[in-house]
Amino acid sequence: MQPNYFYHTLLTGLVLIFLLPACKKNDTPARNRGGDGSATTGTINDSIFFIAKDIYLWNDALPDSATFKPNSYATPDKMFAALALYKKDAAGQPLDRYSFVDNGGTSRALQQGIVGDVGFEVGFQTDSTLFIVYVYPGSPADKAGLKRGWQLLSVNGTSRFLVNDDATNNLLNNAFGSASATWNFRKPDNTTQQYTLQAVEYKLNPILYSHLYDFSGTKIGYIVFNNFVSLADVKPTFDSIFDAYTKAGVKQVILDLRYNGGGLLETAEYLANKLVPATKTNTEMYSQYFNNNVNTNNYGPYFRNMKAVPYYPNVNWTDIFNSEATTYKTARFQKDGGLALDKVTFLGTYNTVSASELLYNVLRPVMTTRLVGSTTYGKPVGFINISFSKYDMYAVNFQTKNSAGQGDYFSGLVPDIKVQDDYTTDWGTLSDPLLRSALTDMGVPAGALGRMAKMNENRRAFTPANRLQATKFKGMLQTIRK
Repeated sequence: MQPNYFYHTLLTGLVLIFLLPACKKNDTPARNRGGDGSATTGTINDSIFFIAKDIYLWNDALPDSATFKPNSYATPDKMFAALALYKKDAAGQPLDRYSFVDNGGTSRALQQGIVGDVGFEVGFQTDSTLFIVYVYPGSPADKAGLKRGWQLLSVNGTSRFLVNDDATNNLLNNAFGSASATWNFRKPDNTTQQYTLQAVEYKLNPILYSHLYDFSGTKIGYIVFNNFVSLADVKPTFDSIFDAYTKAGVKQVILDLRYNGGGLLETAEYLANKLVPATKTNTEMYSQYFNNNVNTNNYGPYFRNMKAVPYYPNVNWTDIFNSEATTYKTARFQKDGGLALDKVTFLGTYNTVSASELLYNVLRPVMTTRLVGSTTYGKPVGFINISFSKYDMYAVNFQTKNSAGQGDYFSGLVPDIKVQDDYTTDWGTLSDPLLRSALTDMGVPAGALGRMAKMNENRRAFTPANRLQATKFKGMLQTIRK
């Protein structure tokens, strides 16, 4: 991709408890952030509605203002949630489960990379049992020694958990959102231990685990990656990992994105360029597609005069959209490093969203790839967030497609090898069903992986209906930053 005067960023699935009050935008007057330095046209509801009519990918599905009556809604988020219901799928059901309005915390938290919590997440392994699914390095949970695969026995003295239960949801939300909470766990060795953890600010490190396996000379790299944060924050670690793989002669890599909701596109492009064959340099990585208004640079009077505040006060938003739809529509591979792979296997689940899906999608036409796990979320569209007073609007603006024209996976990407997740196994454990399936598919004999623990049918991770989805928003953000 040619150098641009702004960077692309895609954001998906950043845990909502990461969004600190300190990250919220100041409640400045709309006329200071509305675009042209003057008072915005009408109310914030009106402004959001008319801008959506210009830049929303499916704007032909939206009603006119007299029919919709944007000012009849009490808040911009309620108004926009109702507006997003107008786009229907082939079955007549709402297609847009992505667009939203928030208070500005989303983009700020992603850009800063600072989170404030205890640093772990849990999911329902069965209807009534919760297990740790991941722990962020450097977090309070990590420093206390918590590990993936531990069973949660009680929270603040309460030991009854039920999936899709309001009382359980409130209990967990309150505990994870509080300054301090007491947790009791059962470890794999059947011992129990209680911890009182306090939420603190720390730098998010989403590289949860990496390892270089050597099975009788067959060397396979394995990386667990949980958020596409700023490239500057993860590039040194990734560079070190990939350099080690290159020196070791690794020909196959497993990229574990099973809980990765996405993030910055610059990081997805970096990983694609590390993994892609050198022969694909300068070939198409992906293209993005906008509505007809954006393609023809045809907008209403308000958006035509709206400045890209707070990013570039002297640049119109229309210039940014026009450059995306024309000059920078297509991204191209630029091979980075000497890693020469025969195959990349992705591990995914319903919690694999957006930039994670895009990374797999852009590589599958140009090299040998496999997807192991369960069907992913289905998010081939993204946003350019626009600010209105204290609100940010995330209206779906564009769709992405790979070099083969593939990009309509709104129902998710279907795995090549279907395997049920298991929260009771730690990272790198060869009895982990997803990892084990990927390794055997790469030619590693089952005998080299040890015995596989039998997973009873009632001990299966309920991926779609667990806290992982309840605490994550799902969006693909293309924002502007210097």
